[in-house]
Amino acid sequence: MAETQVAATPRVRELSRYDFPDLHRLLSALSRDNPVPEGPTGEAILYEILAMPGTSLFGAECEGRIVATAMLSILPNLTYGGRPLARIENVVTLPDYRGRGFASAVMTAAIDKARAKNCADISLLSPKSFHAEGFYRKLGFKDDTVGLHLFIG
Repeated sequence: MAETQVAATPRVRELSRYDFPDLHRLLSALSRDNPVPEGPTGEAILYEILAMPGTSLFGAECEGRIVATAMLSILPNLTYGGRPLARIENVVTLPDYRGRGFASAVMTAAIDKARAKNCADISLLSPKSFHAEGFYRKLGFKDDTVGLHLFIG
């Protein structure tokens, strides 16, 4: 692939059901060994995600397609004076577009929305095998909590 010039700030927007083909391609790159539902089944799941209150999918565009994404979920909460909590999942950039600011752009959009909604905290989990800790630290995330994972599927 020829190198493409990236604007100083990649164009980021909230995704819609019409973005399913690009989103499917992205999530399939993230979930190499775990299939992402295709066709009407996948589209129905995306519609369900988009209909969930407090959930936003962000995408960064380049060359007419979505090349990076992040999902933000804002959850009601009784602690922190009733301020909501946020969680970020499914942060992925297509391999040919990594290191060019697209992931930072979708993460910044998600963080900005969490701040605008007065969230007390943002959590995320990233598998150690992805070696993304430095990326998240540059965005201000700290490893001051224990993050554990129980795979139940």
